[in-house]
Amino acid sequence: MILLAIPKKLLILLLVYVNMKDKSQSGAVALMSTLVVATAVLSIITSLMLLSINNKSILSSFVDSVQGFYTAESAVSESLWNLRKQPSEFIFDDIIVGGILAGTEFIEESGICEPIPECQFLPGSGWWGEYFNYSVDHPDMQVDPYPGPTPDPRDHDWYNDIYKTHTEINTDLMFGGSSWFPYDGTEWEDMEGYNHDYHFGIHWRALVTAPATDNYDYLIASDDDSWVLHNGVVVINNSGVHANFIKTGQISLAEGNNIVEVFFAERHTTGSGFDFEFDDDTLIITPFPEGCGEDLDCNSNIQSTASTTEATRKVRYTCNQKIANCIWAELIP
Repeated sequence: MILLAIPKKLLILLLVYVNMKDKSQSGAVALMSTLVVATAVLSIITSLMLLSINNKSILSSFVDSVQGFYTAESAVSESLWNLRKQPSEFIFDDIIVGGILAGTEFIEESGICEPIPECQFLPGSGWWGEYFNYSVDHPDMQVDPYPGPTPDPRDHDWYNDIYKTHTEINTDLMFGGSSWFPYDGTEWEDMEGYNHDYHFGIHWRALVTAPATDNYDYLIASDDDSWVLHNGVVVINNSGVHANFIKTGQISLAEGNNIVEVFFAERHTTGSGFDFEFDDDTLIITPFPEGCGEDLDCNSNIQSTASTTEATRKVRYTCNQKIANCIWAELIP
């Protein structure tokens, strides 16, 4: 409607202009002036028409692109849903959304499956350690009378991320039984009026590789709490607020990889110490952070393409072999 209205107004102005020229100028001069004005009007009309056509084309491409994206996203999401219900079915039906066809395909990556980078450590390089620092005002610190043992370290909030300061690799866990204060002299030191930074905890985790299924000797000594877990089950409990206390015994390990976790907490201002070791040099102890699993990271891709005459959109989900932990990416924007 705008394009029609503008030329009409311009033509009226042109006629008025010509009429005025007829009264004041000779015919030749009026004719020349009329031609100049007419040329300008035609130029304006042509520019407006081209702009309108171009805007319409851009809008059409944008709409097609958006529709294509959501169609491709819908197709790959539906395929993921079907794959979780039927893990062996890798052929997916095309879908049509809003008149746009989308095809989905399953692409298994070739090559050797690798552990994720955060889980790759040199075998035998020690223990993954998470360090936690507490305030003396924490309700479980500096308690009198001394509290007794508790069955599981995970019953406490001591190893929550709100208290975590850093992580590090410890080649062994033999720190000494009476005067071990790892926070002294560090950027996290907070002595709170004492001569050492008491009130802290550590959670170590390692993949312990055994040459054979057998019982393996251990020694543990702690002041205060300590626990050892094998594949998520507490097998050593040396908890409670107490002076350095030593335990020895055996842990049954299966041939191959075993997940061993060690928890320690220092909760009183009368000393601090911790030691733990297996008495067997054939065991290979490798750092093993939480989130790492024995399943290798073998990724597979599920991707969908939706195309129209104006645009093509392609989306991909990269998932592990259990069709979980999927990462979304757009391949063709």
